[in-house]
Amino acid sequence: ALAACDQVSPPDRLVEGRPFPALVLTGFQGEQQALDAYRGKLVILNIWATWCPPCRAELPSLDRLNDALDDQKFIVIGLSVDSDRDIAREFYQDRGIRFTSYIDQDQVISEQVLGIRVYPDTFLISPDGKLIRRIVGERTWDAPAMIEALNKAYVGDQTLLENI
Repeated sequence: ALAACDQVSPPDRLVEGRPFPALVLTGFQGEQQALDAYRGKLVILNIWATWCPPCRAELPSLDRLNDALDDQKFIVIGLSVDSDRDIAREFYQDRGIRFTSYIDQDQVISEQVLGIRVYPDTFLISPDGKLIRRIVGERTWDAPAMIEALNKAYVGDQTLLENI
């Protein structure tokens, strides 16, 4: 069984193989970064919240995944939907989470652009900016099978992703 903070299926706003929406992400200090700046890398975009137990449970494995992957080919990005940026920032700091992190305080990106209704929700975005896969619910991101599937996905082979 997959754990998620809500068991309602997400709407089909995003289509695998189609361009992922152009997003501008906001950092904890208010700085902004276009998601397109990460083109050339496979992006693992994890949408989470401190109030979501499955989200909190999977963050350490995302951090270990970030360490295990080639940073020239991959980037792990966390996007917190907490309304209080200090709570989310402190959560990362207290647990030693080091991967790239942003916040969606008003949940415009998560709800209106991406149509998220279930947390955690993770998007795998190809180096050319297309949605590879949407993964709803908690996963063990640093499992050897996951790392192998992501490495194959980077070169265009998505067959192993069907089992995650």
